[in-house]
Formats: sequence, C-alpha cells, structure tokens
Amino acid sequence: MVPKDAVQTCILSKQWRNLWTFIPSLNFDKFRFKCTDAAFVHFVTNMLYFHGASKLDAFRLRWYTDQHLITCIYREEMCQIHVSNVSSWIFSALSCKPRSISLVLRGFANLKLPLALFTCTSLEQLDLQFIDSSKKDIHPKFINLPNLKKLKFFKCALHNLVMQGILSGCPLLEELNLHDCSLEFSEMKSDLLRRLSIIKCQGNGVVDIFMPSLISLHLEDHCPGITKLSLKNTPSLVKVFVSYDFFDENYISGAEFELFNCLTTVTDLKLHGPGLEELLEKVILNCPKFDCLKQLTFGHEGAIIKKPVLLCQLLRHTPNLQKLTISQKQPATSGEPKKMGATGQIPFRCDHLKAIEIKYSDPSGVQELVDVLLQNVSHDKGVRIDFSRF
Repeated sequence: MVPKDAVQTCILSKQWRNLWTFIPSLNFDKFRFKCTDAAFVHFVTNMLYFHGASKLDAFRLRWYTDQHLITCIYREEMCQIHVSNVSSWIFSALSCKPRSISLVLRGFANLKLPLALFTCTSLEQLDLQFIDSSKKDIHPKFINLPNLKKLKFFKCALHNLVMQGILSGCPLLEELNLHDCSLEFSEMKSDLLRRLSIIKCQGNGVVDIFMPSLISLHLEDHCPGITKLSLKNTPSLVKVFVSYDFFDENYISGAEFELFNCLTTVTDLKLHGPGLEELLEKVILNCPKFDCLKQLTFGHEGAIIKKPVLLCQLLRHTPNLQKLTISQKQPATSGEPKKMGATGQIPFRCDHLKAIEIKYSDPSGVQELVDVLLQNVSHDKGVRIDFSRF
C-alpha cells in the first residue's frame, strides 16, 4: 500500500486513525500522485514528520521534477529548494534504520548525497538512479555499509577510490549492478560478491576482476572505452550473459578470446548480439572446451543463423550440453538473405543433449537450421525440438 492510500484509510474507522503513521514501507512515487511538485513536497514532508515507526523496511522515492514548467527566473531557486527537501527526507528515512533505500531522481544534479547514506549500518539494499543527461558523481568520503547485500547504480560516475571503498566497505555485498555508469577504475576486488552486472557503461581501458565467489556475470550493450574485461580469479563462475557489442568497437582483438578462456567453469552461457557469427569466427579455432556447460543460448537479431557451420563447430566444444536455445528476436529485413550458406559436415558429439528450442520472429531458415543440427549430432538418442514465435 502506498502512503497516500494508507493515509486515506484513517476515515474508515476511528481505531485506524493513526495506523498510517506506523506503516513499515514508504513508497513516494510522484507518477502515482498526479499532482504538482508543491503538493508532492507538502505530502511527503508531512508524512515523514508524523511517521512514528522506529524502523523501516523500505524507503523509496521516485521524483522527476517539473522544472520545464518553471520560468528561468525561478528555476534555480526552486531547484535548490527541492534539493534541500530531498536531503531532509533522506535524513528522516535514515533515522528510522531502513533495510532498503531506493532513489530514482531527475533534475537533482546539485544534490549531495549525505555521508550518513553510506554509513547506515541497517541498510541491506541500496538503489541510486539519476535520470539526467550527465552522470551523477558519487564521491563519499567514507563508506561503511556492513550489512549491505545488494547495490545498484544508474547513470553514476564511479572513480577508482570509490569502487575500492564500496568493495572494501561493504563486506557482505553479494550483488552489484552498474547500469549506464562511467567506470573510471581498472580493478574490482571482492571475496564475497556473487553477482555482477555491467550494462551500457563507459570505461577506460582494461578492467581486471578478482572475485573468487562470483557465480553470475552479465555484460550487456555497447560499453565504449572498455577494451577488455579480464577475469583474473573467478573459479565459481557458472552463469554468464554476454552481448557481442559489449566491448569497445575500436579494440584490436583478443578481448573475446581471453573472455572465452575464462568461461570453462560455466554451466549456463547466453551469447547475444547482431554480430555473434563474427564473434565465433574470431574465437572458434582456439576455443577452449566447455566441459561444464549444460545450457547454451544463442541470441541472434535479424535473419536466423546464416552460417550454422559455426554453431556446429562451437558445439564440438560442449560435450556435456543438455539444452540448446536459439533466439531470433527480430524479423529479417528485406535485404537479408532468406537461405543459409553452405553448411558442410561438422559433426559434434553432445551425448547429453536432450532439447533444442527455437524462438523466432521470422520462420525463414528455421527448418533448415534444425535439419543441419540434427544431421551433425553424433549420437542417435532422441532430441526434443520445440518451436515458439515471439
């Protein structure tokens, strides 16, 4: 129940008159209020003033200011007032020892996050999202979040000392999500981090990862500036998602090959992107053997795979594969060929292969692809084929 609905329950019964002041979760979403900034500020301020709970499960604030409706004369003044309001709300929430805080803000470029936010001992989840054109510079002087387990940054600038402070000051951190951030560091070290996502970020060269407990790695969308992601110590890694366009398009080569060599412990591998066949052409000759791999997802955009021989070559390196999924999310354009090229005979032995799932938007070439795969399977056990359309 959102705070606005909780307050309205006080008119239903005298016994419920003050119950709203003790709700354990506060979710202030400007989009659900459908009111002016002034009315929103008035409600949130009063709600926090009268709130009597000593502890909070969650505090969430989503506010995109209406600055475009304010004349230039008063815009800077109103912006400063809003920044002051948000700062006081954060302090009020922190005084209630929250387990989770989520801030989704736009129009608060001048907001300075209080140090208390990064030293709150009760926090288990922290989500900071700034929906502005420029990245929000995160630079706390000190970080001590001893119980934090999940951390997300969206459109933030993270410097080397900040990342070191996060990974050393959050000893129980298990999940880190970096989305559309500026990564101004070259190393990430954590003994307990289990899940890492880097999506549409900007980097500065090579990033070395030392995470012995890491089990899941998600690399998505083009990340300009990141030329190589080097997995130095990730023996527990079992689940990986990689989009081909993740690395900087100006890198010379070798980034994909080195990454592939670090995935030999993975059991669930998802490869996605418009240039996956080009990726396979680069790494297939020196591709390592994926003895642990049980599920392989090949996400492709545009026409269905035009060179199935490359996929067959990859499958020769996955002897224990149990399920193969091929996903074609967008239909082929009129300029794309409808038929596949020469297939050849590239037999692969996947004795444990039980199912092939084909998800497609355009049926062109789907049946030919299945025929090629079945012709090259070296065992005679039945393989279930499932088809589904987007």
